[in-house]
Amino acid sequence: MNQPTDNLQAFLDGLIPGYQGVAQSWECDLMGHLNVSFYFGRSSDQAFFTRQALGMSPSQMRAQNRGTVALEEHVRFHREVPSGGTLVGRSAPIEIGEKTMTIHQEFRDSDANLLCTFKTLIGHFDTAARRLVPWSEATLALAHKYQIAQPDFGAPKFLPSNGRVGAITRAQTQAAGFARCGGAGVNSWECDQFGHMNTMFYVRRLTEAAPHMWHAMGLNLLDGISQGRGSVVGEICVSYIGEVKEGDTLETYSTIREINEKTVLVEHRLFNAETGALSALGRLRVVNFNLTTRRAEPWPDAVRKTIETHMVAFD
Repeated sequence: MNQPTDNLQAFLDGLIPGYQGVAQSWECDLMGHLNVSFYFGRSSDQAFFTRQALGMSPSQMRAQNRGTVALEEHVRFHREVPSGGTLVGRSAPIEIGEKTMTIHQEFRDSDANLLCTFKTLIGHFDTAARRLVPWSEATLALAHKYQIAQPDFGAPKFLPSNGRVGAITRAQTQAAGFARCGGAGVNSWECDQFGHMNTMFYVRRLTEAAPHMWHAMGLNLLDGISQGRGSVVGEICVSYIGEVKEGDTLETYSTIREINEKTVLVEHRLFNAETGALSALGRLRVVNFNLTTRRAEPWPDAVRKTIETHMVAFD
């Protein structure tokens, strides 16, 4: 296996190259850096190159009704990316199963500074039958050729895997005290070549729910920004529970689960508005962020008290 060594370039040269681009100004948010959902867009772009390196070319997948589907993504954000910042993607398998595979993705700038890392559980997907199927022998052989050990810098740090998400209903979520913080339809341009909504747009629903969550707690995001204080995502884990297709309607329910000195644990639940079925669950470690120093700082006492009053703690 190719493993990280003191020779960074040798490690990078052993990974699958792919995405290479720039953060655009319209992809940056109120905090002055690349929005979380657009990192997931880059991850989807890198996945094209990963699949091709593993013997799954676009033409082959179309001919054989095959594809891949993300089941869970764990992401750590290591460094801010401003408008105009460069991103270079690389990837490799770290765990290989019969129908699933865990992929390490990393994005660095042009000077090889680490920006973010993804640990993504994917499945081999039959796009006609809409179910997981075994990998081909050719793909398994190539996956073992590229396999690496999980780099420490890409492993979960403060946020564990969501694990197996049990049956969660919208009614239970409402009764528990989660606030409705988002509602939107699914557009054709948000869906990928495999016939369902791309992961980037699941995450878009979560990021757009955040200001509404703060408002439901009696806190105004814009007021915080005017005082030089924002909130940024340090780590996120998203579980994709059900397929979302063009024309579906979605609702997001959100709350804060835990509060620490400088961070909170936010939970978003995304439901199919027609059926009430859970489509995705995201947990985010969100940092209280000084917009001048660009560093984490303790929550103001008044903000902490408000959060503690309104959050829905774990049982």
